Amino acid sequence: MVKEKEVQALKKRGDQALRRREFTARYGAILVFIALTIVNLCITPNFFSMFTVWNIIIQSAPTIITAMGMTFVIAVSGIDISVGSSMALSTIISTLMMAQGYSAILCSFVGIAAGFGLGLMIGTLTVKFDIQPMVLTLAFMIMLRSASRITCSDKSIQVLNEAFTSIGMLRFGTVPIQLIYVAAITALFYIIAEFTVFGKSVEAIGNNSMAAKLSGIRSDLIAVLTYAILGGLAATAGLLTVARSMNCNPSSFGMGMEMEAIAAVVIGGTSMSGGKPRVLGTLAGCFIMTLITMTVNMNGIPASYSMIFKAVIIVMAVYLQSDQILGRRKSGMSMIWRKRKEARQ
Repeated sequence: MVKEKEVQALKKRGDQALRRREFTARYGAILVFIALTIVNLCITPNFFSMFTVWNIIIQSAPTIITAMGMTFVIAVSGIDISVGSSMALSTIISTLMMAQGYSAILCSFVGIAAGFGLGLMIGTLTVKFDIQPMVLTLAFMIMLRSASRITCSDKSIQVLNEAFTSIGMLRFGTVPIQLIYVAAITALFYIIAEFTVFGKSVEAIGNNSMAAKLSGIRSDLIAVLTYAILGGLAATAGLLTVARSMNCNPSSFGMGMEMEAIAAVVIGGTSMSGGKPRVLGTLAGCFIMTLITMTVNMNGIPASYSMIFKAVIIVMAVYLQSDQILGRRKSGMSMIWRKRKEARQ
């Protein structure tokens, strides 16, 4: 009787640990964002205004668009650190075409297609040839950045096409058009993650790729498509960025975007080992990254400190996602089975 009570207590503790882990993964980023907002309301002058809200959305939009694709890549246990360079090359192709007088629509389509193609190539090499994604995308990061500089002779490109710049500068009253982009891309990827076969397949592959393949899921194709989608989204984010800045410098454009996107995904609760793509968590993660930068800037703190704050939050997020909690659950379950065995004997 005593042993059975011990078994029940261990099971209860294991269930509680698992629920805490699930709660942290699902709502942790949202709670951190709320906490940062409250802190800013207390310490940051003039923080409470619609101008601040719109500024957060405008600055976050390119990262959000890229991070949505990165969420699915990481969910299938992949990673792509070349997206910043891919973004630069795709955008430079579009801006060079615009400089030669081609229409904004055609140039945008070509740029997005180029990003999609680069992602497709990276995904194919990673999945079909079983090359480590970190190593492969590191090589592509260097190669595509060099290609960007060669393509435009290492010179900045000015974009003065009004039809094109309107996609980044347009406002509806005081509401920036970026709000529409953010709402649309988040809603689309949330629906894909939660209600489509593709989203469920991504989750299954991340949880156990071999089991997913044996169950009939075309794991390789799905994984390659996630990289291709990320490439297309990175190119889209690049075009929106240029539409606002009206300038594209091949040496610095898109620099650091991969780290911002990966950090937002990790903070948002999507596990680096694969599994459930948490789209709303990624959205909150992007806002957190932007909010940290704004907090530092608005309070006159040296910009270098924002990177430290971001690093601390990333480390905390990774720790909370680690197998420590899950390991306690597993060890608790093994103890339960041992106790039950002893009870039968």
